[in-house]
Amino acid sequence: MSSTVPKDKSRRSLDDLDWPIEFILAQHAQWVESEGREGGPADLTDLDLRGCVSLARRALTALIAPGAIFEGVDLEGALLQGSNLRGADLRHAKLAGADLRGADLSAAQLSHADLRGARLGPLLISDARLLPTRLDKVNARHANFIGAELRRARLVEADLVEADFRGCDLHGSDLSGAVLTTTKLPHDDQRPHGVP
Repeated sequence: MSSTVPKDKSRRSLDDLDWPIEFILAQHAQWVESEGREGGPADLTDLDLRGCVSLARRALTALIAPGAIFEGVDLEGALLQGSNLRGADLRHAKLAGADLRGADLSAAQLSHADLRGARLGPLLISDARLLPTRLDKVNARHANFIGAELRRARLVEADLVEADFRGCDLHGSDLSGAVLTTTKLPHDDQRPHGVP
């Protein structure tokens, strides 16, 4: 199967943006760091970011990027808490050590992605509210989650064929209906209740 994303007229390229991507990302970082007082949030919906420079260790908290293409992009150590990445293409993306707490990755493509040591547990919104990371219906075939933190993550109906979860914390996570064929799961004390 080809990893090439078919040309889709609804997709946007970096050339379609009103401002250079570096300026947009700098404005977003300023918005995050000033708690919304300066800069502005980036909306990368349906944007093809494959030609983008490294996004490693960037402040991308609450990023709006449903349907965006991050295939093979370096997002190592990026701060993506609470981001909307629904349906995003993150195949072969480098997400090791990224903070994805509370992110919505529902129906995202994560096959062959590197998520070693990533934080995918719940995001504390207030004293009484935790926002779980959503990975419902995600395609994470052959993804590397070694050592990732996935407490309370939702992986309902996820395709996890040959994904590697060794050393992960999956306490309280929901894998209902997930495809676990030849999936490498953590030891018994770290796996969610009901997973064989």
